[in-house]
Amino acid sequence: MTGLQQHGNGPLSRVATPIAARLLMGSAGGAAWPSLYAATSPHAPSGSFIGPAGRDQTSGTPKPAKLPTGADDPAEGEQLTDVSFDL
Repeated sequence: MTGLQQHGNGPLSRVATPIAARLLMGSAGGAAWPSLYAATSPHAPSGSFIGPAGRDQTSGTPKPAKLPTGADDPAEGEQLTDVSFDL
């Protein structure tokens, strides 16, 4: 859970948000697993996108996954780089 989800108002939000975050987003260790696999596994194809194999690619064993729409757009990449350096 990020700091953003920790600022809910009311008791229901404080109880429901951590449960929903765990069920929908998984753990921090689980989120890091595809990146570690891509960086260290000799079985990860070079140039591929590695993501979780589970439903909606939110959890599960890392595997080559479909690249999200627009992720390979050079103009979008340039814009992201520009915005990142402006921060």
